[in-house]
Amino acid sequence: MKTLSAAIPMLFFFVQSIVLKAQSTDNQLVRLSETYELANIILALTEYGKTDPWEVEQHSDYYKEVRAYFAPFASHPLLVKANYSREKWDSYLSFRTDSYAFSLDKNNRLIRNVVFRTIEEHNAFEENKDLINDFVQVTNFREFYAKHLPYYQTLATTYLESQQYTQIFHFLEQEFGQEQNTAHYAIVMSPLVGRMNCHRVVNGVQTDFITLPAFILNGKSANNASKEDIATGIHMLFTELDHAFVNPVTYHHRQLLKENFNNAVWDAGSGYETDSLATFNEYMTWAVYDIYIRKFFPEVAKQVCTNWTLQNETRGFYASTLFTQELINLYEHRKSGQRIKDLYPALLKRLGKLQRTINKPLITYCNLDNQTISDTLVAYKIQFSESMQNLVSFDIIRVIEQDGKSRQQKFEITQQKNSLRWKAQNTELHFTLPLVKGYQNRLILNYAWKVRTPLKSRKGITLKPYTTIKTTVQ
Repeated sequence: MKTLSAAIPMLFFFVQSIVLKAQSTDNQLVRLSETYELANIILALTEYGKTDPWEVEQHSDYYKEVRAYFAPFASHPLLVKANYSREKWDSYLSFRTDSYAFSLDKNNRLIRNVVFRTIEEHNAFEENKDLINDFVQVTNFREFYAKHLPYYQTLATTYLESQQYTQIFHFLEQEFGQEQNTAHYAIVMSPLVGRMNCHRVVNGVQTDFITLPAFILNGKSANNASKEDIATGIHMLFTELDHAFVNPVTYHHRQLLKENFNNAVWDAGSGYETDSLATFNEYMTWAVYDIYIRKFFPEVAKQVCTNWTLQNETRGFYASTLFTQELINLYEHRKSGQRIKDLYPALLKRLGKLQRTINKPLITYCNLDNQTISDTLVAYKIQFSESMQNLVSFDIIRVIEQDGKSRQQKFEITQQKNSLRWKAQNTELHFTLPLVKGYQNRLILNYAWKVRTPLKSRKGITLKPYTTIKTTVQ
């Protein structure tokens, strides 16, 4: 399973008022684009694309083939011009996604097919048109693309087989109704996209530019993938599609939301907080995903939902655990005939009460943080800013840097093995842990994608994912 970075928020874009009707045939849904693949290859070959661990999917055999084939052209000036950065994510996303509006003519030169820009004030792809044309010519890109076309087609087929597109639509229509219909919907993919899913309207077609689930890139078919793989993998498609159902209902209740949901309280810098409705919609779309997974993947729901909830908290939606649990509680106790859309008033009023008292739990003291010691079996004492849930066990990841590589080991902290104790009305945590001599030992709490039960406050707010304690053993 692909691990996602805490420091790197996944950015989701959506249209506020359209509900997508699943009327396209499977063969029409996924649209392979030669120029979109061209843009992703170019970005993968830049210094940023090669060194950032998340922007480009680097774990497939295909990625290795791309690097090997285009290695002789590493000095092409385009790779310097298109060498964006995390800070210039908007230029990166525009370069990548705007390419879909183009095609290559019989002379291997770019031509624009539709008027489309991912971000209106950016035009990164077209501004580099001459250099891109030259890159296509000197690298013989089109031969590379044609050779790999069967591979792209296989990815598209496997994606549709595994993502439960029709089932998701049926669930969303049941829970939200059919607010508005359109016959046009498309999915665009590249095996090189590592992050930043994007939803845009292209020439009147609702279009999702997606990341592929790891199990598909690893060559598994839908039949061979585990339930956890599939439940995890459909998250991207689900949380893009359900915006089209969630957002209109949110807009309908916008006055009640204004009275009960303050972005300044619920948003810790996601980038959505300037929109009066967007922060709530992000919380809601991910929470609805949890309900779907609990219904259709009950065997793996706890772990899969924990993974994605922690991931959402790294994006700035720090109270995702609490928000989702409130929606689930209402859903599980709903009256006969009630749907998710009917729960909005009760949910918003409940959130309005909660936001008066919620806080982000913090570590205020740790006896061994930033300390140098000589013992390898040590006793930790951690104090929190508020009362925490009295867990009988939780997971810690111990990390050391050895021979230039990060070595991780997971520990389940229990009363029997680690003398786990809660004190001072659960504001103080005690436990023992073996450390590695001769290294700085980093203990990571609430490590997304690796923990089963996160540490969280009694009020239901999770301790910030990837909270780290550093102890050096001489």
